[in-house]
Amino acid sequence: IEKFAGIFNGCRECVRMRSYVIQINRYRINLKKKDFLVISYLMSILITGIVYLTGGTNKVYPNLMYIPITLAAITNGHRKAVVHALLSGLMVGPFMPLIVYLNEAQDPLNWITRVIIYVLVAFCVGIFAAYNEREYIASYEKERTLVEAQMSTIYAMVKLSECRDDDTGVHIGRVSELCKYLTCKLRDLPKYRNYITDDYIENIYKVCSLHDIGKVGIPDSILLKPGQLMPEELEIMKSHTTIGTNILREVQAMYPDNKFFDLAISIAQYHHEKWNGEGYPNRLAGENIPLSARIMAVVDVYDALRSDRVYKKACSHAESIEIIKNGANSNFDPDIVDIFVRNEREIESIYGNIAS
Repeated sequence: IEKFAGIFNGCRECVRMRSYVIQINRYRINLKKKDFLVISYLMSILITGIVYLTGGTNKVYPNLMYIPITLAAITNGHRKAVVHALLSGLMVGPFMPLIVYLNEAQDPLNWITRVIIYVLVAFCVGIFAAYNEREYIASYEKERTLVEAQMSTIYAMVKLSECRDDDTGVHIGRVSELCKYLTCKLRDLPKYRNYITDDYIENIYKVCSLHDIGKVGIPDSILLKPGQLMPEELEIMKSHTTIGTNILREVQAMYPDNKFFDLAISIAQYHHEKWNGEGYPNRLAGENIPLSARIMAVVDVYDALRSDRVYKKACSHAESIEIIKNGANSNFDPDIVDIFVRNEREIESIYGNIAS
């Protein structure tokens, strides 16, 4: 919760300081409002040079001034934008010839009218930009409140699951980190490049901790049984997927306008489905299984293999990798297994860095 609160505090600071983020592919550039004002003035100076070199104000190029004027108005408000517009108008005003090679001056009415239009544009754009900013901040605050409520719900539900099983808390921490890492690596595949976004990665990291929330409805006699489960007990254990799904849908009903829990429901319901269609509870196969659940399936099995449980001893990393490799095309999505195996050293390191 503290981690996500820190993210929102940082966003709130960006809004307060009017800091803007320009993202080109995966590169992010942070610019403050004063940076945009400087850029606007530099653009106006450049445009003044273009107007002179192209022969004067009798050409279309003075209209290029609307670009820096609009930029200044959007980023710095109508007051600074009006000053910028006034100065920009004067740059192509009384001292700029109508026709350079004839040294013919402009009619004063022409350049004065142009300045007035520049100023009016700056004022109107700045006013509307300020209105939109106020609306954005109000919407942002509502969204922040909603997400904080959701994260509090997740935190409470995760703690509820931890109290049933001492292994669950550490397991949750490991699978969260492993899911995030594996999802980042999957984004490098062309088929997922447009599907896996930064938001998708962040959301899967947040909600994958709820994959086994349905175990709160499994009796201790089955959940903590040290020996092999009987067939009827196994069926009860399998029901944790539908129990978890129903719990999450009830929580989602409290936030009907937000799709945050859709990912959590997909993971909780389908993370025991198998690539060959022999899993449960719905016997889905192949890419009919949601991607988030296919990722969770590999990570969940790896962590289960590596961990001591009341009914088994832990496997080594090498043994676990071999079992997962053998499960490609039957239990697991082969593309995900391939990425998992190719990054096995990093996977082992992440697992080892989280205390067992």
